[in-house]
This record gives sequence, C-alpha cells and structure tokens, in this order.
Amino acid sequence: MDTGYNLEEFFKRYSDMVYRIAVSYSNDVQMAEDIVQEVFLRFLKKKPGFKNNEHEKAWFIRVTINCCKSFLSSAWVK
Repeated sequence: MDTGYNLEEFFKRYSDMVYRIAVSYSNDVQMAEDIVQEVFLRFLKKKPGFKNNEHEKAWFIRVTINCCKSFLSSAWVK
C-alpha cells in the first residue's frame, strides 16, 4: 500500500473527470468547483490505498457522486 501521495499528480490525473461529473450532477459551475475541492480534501484526509489504477479511478468517481448527492441534499441548496 503506497501512502506517499503526490497530490499534484492525482489532481492532474482526476480533476477534469471529477469536475465533469460534478457539473453533470449539479448543473452549476460554482457548486461543481466546491465539489472538486471537497473530493480532494477527502482524498487528503482518507489517504486511501489503491490496488491498481482502476480502483483509484473508481474511488474518485464514487466519492464525487457521493459529494454531489450530499451537496444537492444540503440545506444550502434547498
């Protein structure tokens, strides 16, 4: 399990995908930017161990979707 993360590398690899998912869920650019920030904060806090690149990508997709659902159900949006 590799715990030596290079955040910049992960950001370059996944930020565009995370942003596109967030925009498609929220239909709001500002909310999508907040979601991207939240996903990468969760990444830094959790420091998950990935088995392979597919697992890594799946983690970012799942966390992005979960963040979208949380943001959309929050009192701020309603």
